[in-house]
Amino acid sequence: MNAQEQLREMTRKAHQHEYVCRGLFERKGALSYIGHLDLKAVFERALRRAGLPILYSQGFNPRPMLVFALPLGVGINTEGDWLDVSMEVPVDADEYVRRINEELPDGLRVIRAVSIDEPKNSIMSVVTCASYRIEAKGVTQAVLDLFGQKEIITKKKSKGREVEVDIRPLLIKPLTSSSPDCAEYMCYAGSKQNLRPDVLLKALCEAGFSRAEADEAVITRLELYGGEYPDLSAIEGLT
Repeated sequence: MNAQEQLREMTRKAHQHEYVCRGLFERKGALSYIGHLDLKAVFERALRRAGLPILYSQGFNPRPMLVFALPLGVGINTEGDWLDVSMEVPVDADEYVRRINEELPDGLRVIRAVSIDEPKNSIMSVVTCASYRIEAKGVTQAVLDLFGQKEIITKKKSKGREVEVDIRPLLIKPLTSSSPDCAEYMCYAGSKQNLRPDVLLKALCEAGFSRAEADEAVITRLELYGGEYPDLSAIEGLT
């Protein structure tokens, strides 16, 4: 063994066993306007205050091991997002929900959780689809008209520059709505292909939808899914 190999062996860290609490959470109100890193900091602070046995990353700057299924954009509410929190020891799912909710601020709440013994895959890698709700005057027909198009060319930022893309392949289907001012739809989401709601709103406006209504629209992420459409699976059972 040469000197470089000896150094690697000396600094190699032992594998940390992860006992994951996978929690379904919702956020609304003022907390919808904080960024992803700030949301992560809110959860970290609540976990510490709750006295939960959080597992920390290794290295010179250890951090609590938290993984969001799909980061939320600023201004987007959610009724169904998932967060994995790694623990040093097993933690009862109901106990986790009770203790963390006691420390979370108004507008942020863990609805339920499941305990997973060392998931094989990162939760970020299993997300493939999402459903959203957009509330704005006249938006339902505008979304239905968009789904009726064969292609939807719009511009989006990619690597610091704007590029033209066809977002029609990313739209899966409109969902049932009983209001002309409340549109729900399903689209592809995740690390492989992802349609952000702000990009959809931009395309709606380019197709003639009111910019003023789009600026005031209330957007809510309803649910995340795994698997390949149409054979979708619930995130909580995917490991």
